[in-house]
Amino acid sequence: MRLEIIIDRKHQIPTLTMEALRQELLKQLGEKFPDIHVRVAPGSAMALTVSRASKEDKELAEAMVQEVWENAESWMPEENVPS
Repeated sequence: MRLEIIIDRKHQIPTLTMEALRQELLKQLGEKFPDIHVRVAPGSAMALTVSRASKEDKELAEAMVQEVWENAESWMPEENVPS
């Protein structure tokens, strides 16, 4: 499975935060999908792409990404956590 998240440059997300997100996704999704490859990068728009997966696995991966994002305070570097 390949998971790619593109974050719009306009949001000015620090590289450290994007790497922390990538590591957390590898940790969380890697338990269910040991062959997963994760890429988080800046781009011109927001995008989430899951490829090389069945429809069911794609839906599960997307839900897991949503959960990781919603629990950002558990993985985001402290200097980037909103007060």
